[in-house]
Amino acid sequence: MRLTCNEANKIIQCNEQEMMKIESYLRKMPQEELRCSKNGKNYKWFCIKEGEGATYLPKSNRKFAEKLALKKYYESRYEELSHQVKALKYYERQMMKVEGKAEDLLKHEEWGKLLEPMHPVKREDLKLWMEEKYEGGAGYSENLIHKGSHGKYLRSKSEVIIDMMLYKYGIPFRYEDKLILENGICVYPDFTIRHPITGKITYWEHFGMMDNREYRNSACKKISLYCDNGIIPSINLITTFETVDHPLDVEKVELIIKEYFIE
Repeated sequence: MRLTCNEANKIIQCNEQEMMKIESYLRKMPQEELRCSKNGKNYKWFCIKEGEGATYLPKSNRKFAEKLALKKYYESRYEELSHQVKALKYYERQMMKVEGKAEDLLKHEEWGKLLEPMHPVKREDLKLWMEEKYEGGAGYSENLIHKGSHGKYLRSKSEVIIDMMLYKYGIPFRYEDKLILENGICVYPDFTIRHPITGKITYWEHFGMMDNREYRNSACKKISLYCDNGIIPSINLITTFETVDHPLDVEKVELIIKEYFIE
């Protein structure tokens, strides 16, 4: 699995926080070390103290042995985390030099057009549907700050991931196309998608702030509204969710696209 620089940095931060906790635990641990030696079918415990060598540790002193065993675990875990941090920092430095270069070409107004034949929409009617003008936009155009395919702008980095993956696989779609439900209710699904073979319409809503109570309640109401109008999750509505600690990732989006539109 490919890590982005941001994902690598988050792992580094988590590891370093855990390492700080381990350092605190180790300062409270005994100075001695534990050795477990096989003796027939059983094991003998030995306590090793610097400058004094190893002395036998009887089984009656189990509590002390457990402390030394925990110390050994913490030391091993610290070493593992430390090596991972070093490796990820190197990875992060290297990835910063090249990350996003390929995607930037697809986002570019001119390069994107030149690269389009790599993943063309095969049905001419669907291609025309995707290219024709439509009434889009759900307001707050000032929030359209993240560049997607063909130089268009979207509201979030996660929507850009969906946009770029749909474009990559040649799936015809529109962003925030107007949809009128029963009773004249108007909504703007994040993505209105046509199956590249059957032309069947599927909507995709991404809910990006599910750790916000007000936003979460609004999202649930919107899903309920869709259901009331025959637009059902996992049937003709794709829903993805994220929080600050659990962002949407490329691999998940790619799997969804393959499940619904490729395989």
